[in-house]
Amino acid sequence: MRTMWAARYSGGAAMWLVLASGACGGTSSTATTAIAPSITTQPTAVSAAVGSAASFSVSASGSAPLSYQWRKDGSAVSGATGATYAIAAVATSQAGSYDVVVSNSAGSVTSSAATLTVTGGSSAPTIVTAPVSQSVAVGSSVTFSVTASGTAPLTYQWRKNSSAIGGATGTTYTIVSAATTDAGNYDVVVSNSAGSTTSAVASLTVTTSSGSGLSAQATAAANAFLATLSTSQQTTAKIDFSVASARRWSNLPAALSARNGISWGSLSTTQQAAARTLITTALSTAGNTLHVGMQAADDYLAANGGGSSYGNGQFYLVILGTPSASSFWMLQLTGHHLTFNLAFNGTYKSPTPLFLGVEPKGAFTQGGVSYDPMLAQRTAMAALGTALVAYPATKLTGTYADLLFGANGSGGIDNTCPRAYASVTERGALYTTLSAADQTLVQAVITAYVNTQANEYANELLGNYLSATSLASTYVAYAGSGTVTTNGNYFRIDGPRVWIEFSVQRGIIFNSDIHFHTIWRDKVGDYGGACQ
Repeated sequence: MRTMWAARYSGGAAMWLVLASGACGGTSSTATTAIAPSITTQPTAVSAAVGSAASFSVSASGSAPLSYQWRKDGSAVSGATGATYAIAAVATSQAGSYDVVVSNSAGSVTSSAATLTVTGGSSAPTIVTAPVSQSVAVGSSVTFSVTASGTAPLTYQWRKNSSAIGGATGTTYTIVSAATTDAGNYDVVVSNSAGSTTSAVASLTVTTSSGSGLSAQATAAANAFLATLSTSQQTTAKIDFSVASARRWSNLPAALSARNGISWGSLSTTQQAAARTLITTALSTAGNTLHVGMQAADDYLAANGGGSSYGNGQFYLVILGTPSASSFWMLQLTGHHLTFNLAFNGTYKSPTPLFLGVEPKGAFTQGGVSYDPMLAQRTAMAALGTALVAYPATKLTGTYADLLFGANGSGGIDNTCPRAYASVTERGALYTTLSAADQTLVQAVITAYVNTQANEYANELLGNYLSATSLASTYVAYAGSGTVTTNGNYFRIDGPRVWIEFSVQRGIIFNSDIHFHTIWRDKVGDYGGACQ
């Protein structure tokens, strides 16, 4: 027998014909073998503008069926399994290198790469991480943030209750000290040249200080004090609240600048005892000790050349509004070199503006008792001043004969509020530029002032003033030589809320010596926030 092979081609496959012959005649049979794919037309590069259509195509031969898988930068593109891959509207993120793998039962082949270049236009912003709802206490710091993608540059506009917030144009929006009026719904509109998108709404809940324990206790003590007064005394000791009335305090002796309220010297022993209970309740034992020490300092001045214009009898107490555990009212304690403005049930828990000064400058003995009422504030500022001279950026170029924002309004009373803090352009150096040890000294000064208050107020205020957020935006500065012993030296702590100035003054009664003027203000909380 003799065997012969013959080849034919049909339908992209090889067909082999087998012929066999022998004595008994001839026979034949066939066998088919698949042909692997090959690219006959490669995909070509495409350039398309953002938003326009683009497509790649390939032609291939080989045994059917052929399958296709398009790839971008080596990764399969989902659903791109035809001889043509079309993109209806290209985005910048789709720019890259494309190829296609063509396969059949005999194998596969990969096309040449073709580049998709995306030109012009922008991809509209997309919110990646939306702001989240928050609940904070009055006076606390709160920050909303958003993350968005899209063609740069992206712009941001934060909104409250759908109204744009002035100056709120970053990826975050911070309220340094939340007030009840800040409660609401916040979102942010992110925009670029391709369009804009609005984030989901995040709500802000602000819990108030109404009904605080201190407010209730002070109310009871205030009513008990008022009950000891005659009707005419009550008319003097309790007046209606207004910011204009509250501003009537001074660092000067009362003989030089008239005060609100009833004088200490006009009270009977019983009435003074009730007033002392009120002061201790509202301020804490530490605050009352300061008040007693300042009265003693004025007695010392009266006994050492100051005369009748000085003395504890020239200190005043007034209740502005009606004492209440839930409604706004104020207790103002004022006299030479000392004023507390304790606000209850206001937008903010605050005893400010708080003026504190003293002459004589340090320890003294009056009536057989030793006093040093400003020891805590003086020593804390002295330590900070010593440290600041090592930081040239903290030294101010100007001279400061007195406080910027003391009681320097017309007639020696407090000026309009809020004060023009933004007008102070020379602020010294940021707290964060100091060493860790020196940062502690800044905190010690703030604490020395705030701890003249009852725990409820002190804890809330320190929580705000000493928070990482607040300290990151707090400046420290000094002028002069950095000591608290030289006339004309000056120090300042200037935070998002806290404002403390410390001025070394020439003595008045002891004019060959020095004395101090200092002020603690809360930029939003003065008079309980009534200035806002």
